[in-house]
Amino acid sequence: MISLDKAPIGVPLILCHIMDEGLSIRVQRLGLYDGAKLMRLNESVTIGPVKVNGPQGDVILSGGLAAKVVIHLDDDRRLPLLDCVHGDSGHVEGITGHGTVESVLADLGFKENDRITFLRRIPPMLYKFSIEGKKTTQMNEGLASKVIGDTENGPVQLCSAGVGEAFEVTHILAGETAKETLAALNVHIGSKLQLSNVSTGQVLSFSNFKSIVCMTYDGLRLYFQEKDAKQLLVKEAEESATPQS
Repeated sequence: MISLDKAPIGVPLILCHIMDEGLSIRVQRLGLYDGAKLMRLNESVTIGPVKVNGPQGDVILSGGLAAKVVIHLDDDRRLPLLDCVHGDSGHVEGITGHGTVESVLADLGFKENDRITFLRRIPPMLYKFSIEGKKTTQMNEGLASKVIGDTENGPVQLCSAGVGEAFEVTHILAGETAKETLAALNVHIGSKLQLSNVSTGQVLSFSNFKSIVCMTYDGLRLYFQEKDAKQLLVKEAEESATPQS
């Protein structure tokens, strides 16, 4: 047995064991269980933020988060949010990540079985802002989507705040790497920020989310973060059947 991140590409595989219990419970809802057949795909995916509409209105999800959320569309297809197009609607079917992903979704107003509509992908953008009315700095749209704060109009993500609007950070929805980046910018819970400019068309890289892509034998394509793919132990299948395209 080998972990999914080390599995050969384009070869029929059998899922033997999922070492993390929490991850196992979550992916079983998506049809991944011991004995399930799958295949790792070789695909270069641009992981960028997306805008969706949910129970609490419009929100922006980072590319890494969008890759982990699977929705069951009204036409009975199942897709990761990252693969959806404008107008796709359905309900949250499950996630391909740990419990922290559920916590982040909850902070954004989503939970399993909630209705969700894909609106659009977010182009590269640059958010310039001041901290405590003094230092001016900037971040890309991926990081800005992970910072939530209070404004006079209620809680919003930094990427949805208005220019010149007072913004006090209340939540940071990020993994350790992103948190370290935000900490280096002196952005933390309690920070008082104010956007001064939002510009488009900048040449910026999206979130550094290295995805391991696989497809189940019923045609569902799934994206795993590398650390999660290491928890899935697989072996090569003896038969030569391939997943549906």
